[in-house]
Amino acid sequence: MKVLTVQNIEGVAGSEKYFLALLPELIKNEVECAVYCVYKKSNLKKAQVFFDMLDDAGIPYYLHEVKSYGSLAIPRKIAKTYRKENFDIIHTHLIYADFWGAMIKRLFLKKAKVISTKHGYHESTYVEFCNQPEKLPRNLYSRLFKFTHKAFDKSYACSHGLVDFYERAGLIKKGSMDVIQHGFDYPDIIDFNQEEYRNSGLQLIVVGRLIERKGHAILLSIMPDLIQKYPNINLNILGSGELEADLKNRCNELAITANVSFLGFKTEVANYLAASTIAVVPSYSEGLPLVIFEAFNAKVPVVTFDAIGCNELVQHNETGLIAKAFSAEDLKIQIINLIENPEMRRRFVDKGYNSLNNHFSLKRMTHDTINYYRSILK
Repeated sequence: MKVLTVQNIEGVAGSEKYFLALLPELIKNEVECAVYCVYKKSNLKKAQVFFDMLDDAGIPYYLHEVKSYGSLAIPRKIAKTYRKENFDIIHTHLIYADFWGAMIKRLFLKKAKVISTKHGYHESTYVEFCNQPEKLPRNLYSRLFKFTHKAFDKSYACSHGLVDFYERAGLIKKGSMDVIQHGFDYPDIIDFNQEEYRNSGLQLIVVGRLIERKGHAILLSIMPDLIQKYPNINLNILGSGELEADLKNRCNELAITANVSFLGFKTEVANYLAASTIAVVPSYSEGLPLVIFEAFNAKVPVVTFDAIGCNELVQHNETGLIAKAFSAEDLKIQIINLIENPEMRRRFVDKGYNSLNNHFSLKRMTHDTINYYRSILK
């Protein structure tokens, strides 16, 4: 069985980490995999980080530099690669690759087996309508989503919450999309000098791109109250993105700069998590947030919102705490609750770690994915 994974590459985010975890396991299970990487020259520096990771993992890949993701030359060349290298399945990720996959089915290779994995929805639209999908606007993105979905042989989302969102928004018919939840096997974190990754004895950490959907602004808004109650508290922010300047300005306005550290993109995420007191995931919505998996593995307790994806991983008062959706006040209450209860933190750490290893495992995801591929070929 040969599978060609297709995506536009602009750096290393959730879907790229998904590839780096899943594809080596598929290869071990005799599924021949390769990644078709489409990138713009302006993004090469960030994309190169991912290409290097593919090299390190021993995952074959093709590179295709383009000026525009809308060019029909892209699906034509993908189709040519599919046919020449005798791939059995094209597996697309994110909206541009979905468009290319649909064009391959409609214009170039109608009998090609094409499937898609859904990791989310259009960023800004998702932020605004994640809790009211029935009001989702009908625009070019929604029409493209529906068009590509109908063209595929099959598609699956990484969480039940996403499927529910798509159905309630009228993007797909009920029952027309499957679910394969993410799963990861993280290496045990060996002993290390935590002082190198800690700015305070009481440390919060948030990991993710600096974009609106990740909810950094909500967390910053409660920092003055947390600092007043715990003067030595520090917030580590790992990640980069378009809102970095705005978030730093907000810290200046709130006079919390001394207690907030913008650390940028880091590869040692596990060490930063393990050295922290609490991991905060204030996202408006996710597909299935990898940072919660990483926090479970790093044995750091989690506070998150009652949001798509997040509430699918964290069980309230079992593996973490869930604040009312997008309530800054309740987020603050839940964080304080964890700070004040060390025994609760220890209990969440144990149960979160067990949840990761018992269900959200790489072995289970690999098994589900291979069976899915086989169902397509049948």
